[in-house]
Amino acid sequence: MPGLPPQFLFGNMLQTGIVGRQIPMNILFLQLKDKLGDVFQFWFGPMRLIVVSRLEDVQHIFAHRHLYDQGDMFINILNLVNLNAIIGLKGPKFKRHTTIISPLFRRAKISAHADTIIDCTDKLLNRWRNYNNNPTDIHLNLIEQSQQLLLTILGFVAFDYDLQTLDEEDRSNENELTHALCINFKTSIFVARLPMFIARIYFVLNYEYRQARMTIDLYLQQMIDQELRETAVTRTQRRKTSLIASLVASLQEDELFEATKSEEHKKGLSQIEVMGEMLALLSAGYSPTSAALVWFMHLMSKYPQVQSKLKNELVEYNLQRLSVEQIDSLTYLDCVIRELFRFVPPIVGTLRTLTADDRLSATGVQLSKGDQVFIPFYNLGRDSRYWSGSFDLDQFHPERFLIESNMNSNKTASIAFGGGHRQCIGQDFARLELKAICVRLMQHMSFGDGGPDVNESGYKQTDTILPKHIGCTIKFD
Repeated sequence: MPGLPPQFLFGNMLQTGIVGRQIPMNILFLQLKDKLGDVFQFWFGPMRLIVVSRLEDVQHIFAHRHLYDQGDMFINILNLVNLNAIIGLKGPKFKRHTTIISPLFRRAKISAHADTIIDCTDKLLNRWRNYNNNPTDIHLNLIEQSQQLLLTILGFVAFDYDLQTLDEEDRSNENELTHALCINFKTSIFVARLPMFIARIYFVLNYEYRQARMTIDLYLQQMIDQELRETAVTRTQRRKTSLIASLVASLQEDELFEATKSEEHKKGLSQIEVMGEMLALLSAGYSPTSAALVWFMHLMSKYPQVQSKLKNELVEYNLQRLSVEQIDSLTYLDCVIRELFRFVPPIVGTLRTLTADDRLSATGVQLSKGDQVFIPFYNLGRDSRYWSGSFDLDQFHPERFLIESNMNSNKTASIAFGGGHRQCIGQDFARLELKAICVRLMQHMSFGDGGPDVNESGYKQTDTILPKHIGCTIKFD
């Protein structure tokens, strides 16, 4: 199999610039595909990944869930941070958790939170009005602003709890829980780049991180206790719309008895498992969606004609709050969001581990049990074999999704939320959340380009893909 020869400990990470020069992985994997072909090997430190960029092979992987399970490397990293989150589980424990977690994101339940999303967005808009005395001022902190907005929304939607991240622009006044969450997120991102044995030592020795986790666990426990103090009738009613009410309702009545059962026969979640899923909801729902929102702001500033078309689509509604049905009816907005996820998926890709030997259907590459297969989302979105029309794939053109073949046939060539049985279970909520925020922003204001020095095209790699630099003007209409 083609690939670069690995170096001791670092694999291909040092020679390709992931370590040291901070080369973004989405750009690197696209360059390696052009050089090595649709299937090649890449050494992520001591771990060998098989990178697959042929759409037909990707569809084969997603369709054969019994052969391709969640990536072991991914699980090992996640389990350092959270042992009880559905995203890092496999086998019977995964099935038990997904039976409980998946219904939390049914359409009826997530639609009930549209007003909360709009209320939080209005709070951000009011902050901008208060600090935006000059419409030519360039805002350089839009990443932080987006993250604060998403954290506030998730606090209300997931836990009926005000994280207060939008109360003060000065983050020195942030509350104890928000400060602890920020430490947790930043530490988790940092250790993901370390060899596993070093990461374990780092967690043990990092006093700040351990204190932050104690604070987070204390607050999560208080949220659970608050829910348990509600009457049985009230909790039953709240389960229809409240995520934390549904999670608390899944608590095992006798944890000691359930612990004696085999994993296949356990029911419900233990208290520590509920707390793990609560933390996972915050982590998984906060970072990727805030990255997508940052890209929306950046792209609107760079493509004013797209911004104008979006605003024209909203003219008939003036400044009124849109219902979920009205948001769903906005054709051009849907094209913008689809194109955003094609143009720059916030997540680099997804990983699968083979449970048995298999052969890829299109390229015929033979794979072995235990192989780690990586699917780079960015490569699929930039592959001309899978997109119709004359639009440049390196440019942002929402109109490409007005072409019927792209709208109907090529959804799998833009897989920002993964695919198969391990795809993101919160993707419907993330799309609704992003659309509702974008609508509210476009109803009230416009983003302008702050110039090449501060609003530079390019990519910055964290746990997500962010603009290299973002600096935009904000003008209220």
